[in-house]
Amino acid sequence: MTPEAKQILVQLRETFYAQFATAMKRDVSVTKDNSLIFSPSLAAISSWVDDHQRFNYLSVQAHTAPDALFPDRPLTLQVTINPASGVFTNTKSVHKKTGLSLNADWSLNLTVLPEEIVEMAHWVASWIHSQDNDSIAIAAPYRLKVTPTENSDDYQVWTQTAWYSLHPEEQPATPVDQPQAA
Repeated sequence: MTPEAKQILVQLRETFYAQFATAMKRDVSVTKDNSLIFSPSLAAISSWVDDHQRFNYLSVQAHTAPDALFPDRPLTLQVTINPASGVFTNTKSVHKKTGLSLNADWSLNLTVLPEEIVEMAHWVASWIHSQDNDSIAIAAPYRLKVTPTENSDDYQVWTQTAWYSLHPEEQPATPVDQPQAA
């Protein structure tokens, strides 16, 4: 990852976590607590306890990034919430430290462009509340593409612009938001 992309990621992660914490309307912690993370080199995670007294966590990482070999590769970011494999947390450490189990009922991977991530914070919080309360999330500020997964409780969601930035061959000839010429 280029130094510029790293700097963008760090700044956007901090801004996203602040917006997300405000939108959650509950206590949200941002930590780089090595006892909760397998690798101390991983970035901070955001965590909270839901209405069912389960530990939940969210991370923001680069999904793709430009580097020395591929300087034109787009920077895309991934918001990962409660990954099924417990990639970012040590389940036993979480339980020992908090007395809570991890929320294993659902997970979300949301892939966005850097310019989209901050505006998605309120939608992410709304989506989380909808999962906890069987309600409907607010409309996302960007068009979304849902890609199938093997497990119906694991959600893979992309903004359409992030998807097309990595899959240009699937870009429609006429942009989705523009009417066809008569």
